[in-house]
Amino acid sequence: MAELYPTSSHTPKAPRSRVARLAMAAWKRAGLLIVPLLVALPPLFWVADGLSRVTLLTLGRDQGIFQYIAWAVGQGEKDYADVRDVNGPLIHGIHQLFLALGGADEHRFRVLDVTASLFAFAVVGACLPGMGRRARAPSHLPRAPFWSERVAWAFATAVVLSGQYLLYLYWDLAQRESFCDWFVLTALGLQLAAQARWASTSARHDRLRLALFGVAGFASVLPWFGKPTFVLFTLVQLLTLAVDGSIGLTFRRRFTSFAVGGFVAVLTQLVYLLRYADVRAWWRISTIDVPVMYRFIWPKSAPEIFAQGGNTVVAALAIVTSLVVLALIADGQMPKRALSVALLPLAGLANVLLQKKGFPYHFHPVTVGYYLQWVALIVWLSERLALAPRRRTLLRMAPLLAASVLALRITSELAGSPHIQNIWILAKGETAELRADHDFLVYFRDHDFFPWEIRQAAAYLRTNTKATDRVQLYGMDPYVLFLAQRKSATPYIYAYDLDADAALNGGFSLFPDFNQSSRIRALRDAHEADMLARLEREPPAAFVFIDKSPLITNEDARADFTEHCPNAAAWVATRYQRSADFGEIHVLLRTDVANGIADAAPRHDP
Repeated sequence: MAELYPTSSHTPKAPRSRVARLAMAAWKRAGLLIVPLLVALPPLFWVADGLSRVTLLTLGRDQGIFQYIAWAVGQGEKDYADVRDVNGPLIHGIHQLFLALGGADEHRFRVLDVTASLFAFAVVGACLPGMGRRARAPSHLPRAPFWSERVAWAFATAVVLSGQYLLYLYWDLAQRESFCDWFVLTALGLQLAAQARWASTSARHDRLRLALFGVAGFASVLPWFGKPTFVLFTLVQLLTLAVDGSIGLTFRRRFTSFAVGGFVAVLTQLVYLLRYADVRAWWRISTIDVPVMYRFIWPKSAPEIFAQGGNTVVAALAIVTSLVVLALIADGQMPKRALSVALLPLAGLANVLLQKKGFPYHFHPVTVGYYLQWVALIVWLSERLALAPRRRTLLRMAPLLAASVLALRITSELAGSPHIQNIWILAKGETAELRADHDFLVYFRDHDFFPWEIRQAAAYLRTNTKATDRVQLYGMDPYVLFLAQRKSATPYIYAYDLDADAALNGGFSLFPDFNQSSRIRALRDAHEADMLARLEREPPAAFVFIDKSPLITNEDARADFTEHCPNAAAWVATRYQRSADFGEIHVLLRTDVANGIADAAPRHDP
């Protein structure tokens, strides 16, 4: 009986079969997916629903501006010379790419934006695992995360960052900052991957790391050509590159690879400028016109910016979460390569303050930064506590609790998303025909933005002018030219180039002095003289005046034009006649064009 019931506690266990070992390994891997899935699954329905609604939205003013610029450049116009704009070539290039992919259709444009955003969110999410892994004997290197873990965290991060994206109004989506976020997040993620301590090292792995640093440098430098203030994010990455020397590669090799990638990014933008733009005009606008005039338009101080809407809470969250991550790095709990994650929203805040405007879409890098930090903290927590003793139940539950809190926060915030709240989007925007109708577009009408009237005016221009005719606009919505498929008669598609009152008035803490005001007036006078010379040389078929446009002094656009451009207004008055009115938008046709329309109209004898 003693042989049948051994009492020794050291009786060896029966060896497991290969199938049992594989099943156990699969079970352990599955256990690593619980936390990211807990983050992603609760808000998934509302995130997917919100993104699908976003793809039905019309475009706002800024998107319409860049659609026209990209189209005009594609029609042979020289960027910055034939079309004046203060934004960098990267933004114009993105819109050109979208147009090539069918983005002239607003629904397709929104789909492309959502797709690119999801891709960038997933890339950085896939690079987060590994920040909390402990050293393993005998190599004292952390075990590399499974690909299933990376996929799960990519999924979770895409859901979380999409959730914060959906909190912005339609006007603030597909904006310059959100486009630049694609590259910033991709660069940050690839650098995280390159600086991670891999399970093994070899010359081949060193080459792969250097390649990742190169691509990270490429993606980091590109946003400079969207907005120069994005150089701040590159400085954050370079600082992280300098302080983290744990991977064996020298700083010189890492920096060289990063710099080569950045140099290639510069070359791509120079190629764009040489192919599609006037380089001298771009340089003059960027280095002379912007400091002389444009920096005085709507400037805001830091107190003004943070007093708007919920900006105070956004800034506070960015600062607090950044300090938490910085403290963990300083204490040695998180690796030094996480410094780029820690400083991301702080660089975003500096980016907002340097621009001195404080528009909601300027906060994209800030909000995406601290939401990414929340995901990174949960990744770190789940990995640090993965080996906690089973008797420490509460400790092992901490990652699950943190994941649940983040999931509930995203879900509750989405309840306030304008896209989730606006249920009419689904019914009224179901088809392309419905989205082009007044009953849909009227919801996007604002005090100075008139999407339905823009389309009416564009249809009128397409019907009553030839495809080769040019049209001059006085307002802020060249989208009417894009929809009409008519080129601008002059480079001046913005009224503020001709009415400089906004620049002369300055803002809360930035006013032009006497000499600066004189330079602003001289620049404005040069614009009017150049415009008039072009009009006289090749009179456009039509003029379009848009009342209540931002940055004009008088609500009546024709009166504003007469006051600020008297010479050009006198020339227009003798050669054009008012032909059609669409709410706040007024179309004047050249007299011979208007007479030709009248002669072609059918006559009905009594």
